[in-house]
Amino acid sequence: MSFTKLDSKDLQKGREEPKKQSRLEWKQQKELEEARKAGTAPAEVDEFGHDINPHIPHYIVSSPWYLQANGPTLEHQRAFKTAQRQRPTAVSEEIVKTGYLPGGSATKYRKGACDNCGAMTHKKKDCLERPRKVGARYTGSFIMPDERVLPSQSFTFDGKRDRWCGYNAADYKAVIEEHEKVELAKKQLKSKQLEEELVRSDVTVSDDVDDDKYADHADMPGQKFDSKIRITVRNLRIREDTAKYLRNLGDGSAHYDPKTRAMRENPYEGSGREKGDLDYAGDNFVR
Repeated sequence: MSFTKLDSKDLQKGREEPKKQSRLEWKQQKELEEARKAGTAPAEVDEFGHDINPHIPHYIVSSPWYLQANGPTLEHQRAFKTAQRQRPTAVSEEIVKTGYLPGGSATKYRKGACDNCGAMTHKKKDCLERPRKVGARYTGSFIMPDERVLPSQSFTFDGKRDRWCGYNAADYKAVIEEHEKVELAKKQLKSKQLEEELVRSDVTVSDDVDDDKYADHADMPGQKFDSKIRITVRNLRIREDTAKYLRNLGDGSAHYDPKTRAMRENPYEGSGREKGDLDYAGDNFVR
């Protein structure tokens, strides 16, 4: 029932606005509120026996006159537990189909259809087709098929913004199958090229060759490997080698420049080890 169209008989049954307080009553009420905020007076109790925080503003605690509250309450601030207010928090598990209805498009214009495209499921102001110079209502040609009418669903804030609404996980199976076919075709092409190279070079390779087992068979970062051309970017180390700055973590170790990735001096200086026995003795060391 709309509150703007209340019956006059209901207003006579007690739904009248409260009377205005006198100056003395208003002053006593303010003193009582101050005492409750200070903790010297007990707090108000609602119909469920719960204490009402005295620091809540008055415009929140006071209930509308048309609710006929018998005492202090905060029930008017809670959501009404009715069937109309109970909305789903997320989308349902049912997959909502979209698109055109099966059966194709009509052959002539139908009464009540869209003036622009000729579909029965919407009007001209809601039409998403390109505005035609002469609509289908007058030409009777190029009539678009009818779309599926989506069910009216009232969702919450999260339900309206659910990015997976109407998503069917079974549709992604086709994408996986397509990628598997591409990978299979790549493997077949690679094996065919390898067989052709072996025939030309008369080289036999065992069947247990694994390209991912050894780093020598894979392209390193910064490298473009080909059977005829090998281009290597400067100052890129192999991942299995020890970094220069990890060879000596002492405070007096050689300086390492991270910008040029250079360590000029010997990181093992003062350790008593000969430079000829070291696998790395600085960038300035020449064997």
